[in-house]
Amino acid sequence: MITTFTSMKGGTGKTTITGLLANYVSKILNKRVILIDIDPQGGCTTLFLGQEAREIIDGKSTPTIFNVLETVRDNQNARSIVQKALVKSPYNENVFVLPADYRVTSLMSMGETPELLKYALDDAGFAPDLLVMIDSGTSPFLVNMSIAAVTNQVFVPLMLSVQNRKPTADTIQLILRQRKQLGGLIPVGIGSSKWEEISMESWKERLKSTPLLANSPVLKGLPYSKTLIHSEWVNQPFPERFLPIFENIARHVLSESAQEKTIEDTTSKEIPQK
Repeated sequence: MITTFTSMKGGTGKTTITGLLANYVSKILNKRVILIDIDPQGGCTTLFLGQEAREIIDGKSTPTIFNVLETVRDNQNARSIVQKALVKSPYNENVFVLPADYRVTSLMSMGETPELLKYALDDAGFAPDLLVMIDSGTSPFLVNMSIAAVTNQVFVPLMLSVQNRKPTADTIQLILRQRKQLGGLIPVGIGSSKWEEISMESWKERLKSTPLLANSPVLKGLPYSKTLIHSEWVNQPFPERFLPIFENIARHVLSESAQEKTIEDTTSKEIPQK
């Protein structure tokens, strides 16, 4: 199955949630995870590939997401280049990264369709027992690209601030326009203030009052933490304090896997080891 945590607002925790869920699913649930990084800044690439990430993002090393999308743009099957581009994380043997590339933004100026990534992942034919997560940038083109590629549900990180209301609402509109399901909102960096509780209740009521969003929950939120900000968790055992939160998130994310029909099974379920 393929999903994404995306928003047109920067700094909402997209990469943090994606990375933590990758570690939770791989370390706690013992499932393999593939991270597709289409963010030109390379958040997940940097997190999970460490020192070699910069050279990769600059297009000076292994194939990247840009090379994959170029292949699709040229009407070629992307399966083989996807396999070449996947890099195993040195921190987690069950996590593979399809690395970011700063050149991916040039596709927008070329007038390419946001569905390029969907076509590439269709070609890749990942086995349905894999969890594939897309780490997007914040531009409408990249957010649209990530939404177009998911199999069903899209999740949106939520910062409880006035400035975040419009980009969150705009992101939800993109999800509905592409006829995908809002899997839920995930509050990020929350404390115990009364105004935060009121804000979350306001979002819950807003979702319930919209027929197409009535079944979309506000999930357990991530508390403010210096551990999250400095990414000290990436090569450590999964933080115990976050276990209940990511148990809840994983349950919602993986709930669609039983109904997953859009990814073709492959004769081999192996992922290239690099």
